[in-house]
Amino acid sequence: MLFCGIVVIVNMAVIFGFGKLLNYSVEEIIIASNANIGGPTTATAMAISKGWTDLVAPAMLVGVFGYGVGTYLGIIVGNLLL
Repeated sequence: MLFCGIVVIVNMAVIFGFGKLLNYSVEEIIIASNANIGGPTTATAMAISKGWTDLVAPAMLVGVFGYGVGTYLGIIVGNLLL
């Protein structure tokens, strides 16, 4: 649980840091962070519940893209460690 908490805090620090540096809105940064941590379903649900309907499609796309990239990176790292 401690490791997961550290990963979430580091993820949020990096996302919020780069998001502010690149002049994204707070809503966009929050949805991106949620998509990275919880996937497309939770990010989409959050966007809908907050009324950010223009961020529903990006939430889905970022979450699914993250699944795709994470799967292949996980396979590569697993093969490198064998």
